[in-house]
Amino acid sequence: MKLNSKHHLLAAVAVAGLFSLAPHASADVITDWNLITLNATKTGGLNSNLGSRIDAIEAVAVYDAVNSIKQFGTPYHYYTPDSGSAQAAAAQAAHDVLVNYFPGQQVALDAALTNSLNNITDGPIGNGQTVGAAAATDIIAFRAGDGSSPNVSYPGPATPGVGQWRPTPAAFAPGINEQWGTVTPFVLDSGSRFRPGPPPAVGTWQYNLALAEVKSLGATNSGTRTADQTHIAQFYKQDAELTVNEAARELAIAKGTSIEENALLFALTDIAVADARIAIWDAKYTYLFWRPVTALNANSDGSVTNGYNAWTPLIATPAHPDYPSGHSGTVDAGFTVLQLFFGDRNTFTLHTTTAGEPARTIKSLSQGESENGLSRIYGGIHFSFDNIQGQSLGLKVAAYDLIHGPHPSGLFEDNNHGRQR
Repeated sequence: MKLNSKHHLLAAVAVAGLFSLAPHASADVITDWNLITLNATKTGGLNSNLGSRIDAIEAVAVYDAVNSIKQFGTPYHYYTPDSGSAQAAAAQAAHDVLVNYFPGQQVALDAALTNSLNNITDGPIGNGQTVGAAAATDIIAFRAGDGSSPNVSYPGPATPGVGQWRPTPAAFAPGINEQWGTVTPFVLDSGSRFRPGPPPAVGTWQYNLALAEVKSLGATNSGTRTADQTHIAQFYKQDAELTVNEAARELAIAKGTSIEENALLFALTDIAVADARIAIWDAKYTYLFWRPVTALNANSDGSVTNGYNAWTPLIATPAHPDYPSGHSGTVDAGFTVLQLFFGDRNTFTLHTTTAGEPARTIKSLSQGESENGLSRIYGGIHFSFDNIQGQSLGLKVAAYDLIHGPHPSGLFEDNNHGRQR
């Protein structure tokens, strides 16, 4: 599948009729449990790689549970046609996934489940709970041994040279999740399928242009970065899957999507995000490219002997290699799915976990993609080519997952996505 623009991707999938469900009244149980899931991962201290995996597992469990009752789509993995409350099935599936991974949060999760079940009117609750529990048990077992643990950190080369990553200030921590590129994807067949080519070589005009840009815009004391660009840098520095999932919730609630649509929406969105993280980490640890803070403090032989005092970025550099941008790929993958469901032009307000930063209203999903990608340059932690390649990778992963992942029944029955086992 060759796609030379996001427009062509959206047109191709729309023509294929991938999303043909008619809108109905809003189903709050799925958006509620999506927020509970995101909060659970952050309360549990998970980074974006670990968190996006749990987000996708929860979303898949909910989708397979709802689909077993509503029978509207192709299964991801679990499918046993049954009757009962689809809302109870969704709540139970989400609850059981989260209790499995966060047993220390069970009291709060049990209370949330009780609250959900008290507001259900769409069928026998007990039957729905049974279906939800089975779907959760199935996906938990299916994802066991997927390579996500134990986590492996990367100390960097003993004597790093020009262009090579090494731990960066202030913590000088080893690179996180070195093995993440080999984690089993959710739909993507391999983390390396869409691996981009290498970054521009140090000293080339492309590299020098990007270096000059981040040096000017991304410095702590930048004289060229505007106040709004500073806000963008700070606003989007939160974990990228939080931005994607909040956008999904806001749009689902505003558009009044049905429980079937919400189940499919969050499954495809969080699968795309999780698979994008795997693909991005494959590239990061393949190329091991240095960060701007290293490049702008390094001697001609690649060593840093000035205590990293010549140039400092606006925001702290994350502890992993540079190329490509994880934020750019994550948001572009998730927002591509949202554009398929809702179109690009939507005005809505996003919030951030960054203390003191006000909410930000955007007028389109593409505006959010652009701002999120540029935020890493304004923050001084990425080059422009990191952003471009990250966005391209996120788009390719989303395209693959949309074609090969779950979809409404009757479409692409011969797609061989291999998830019905």
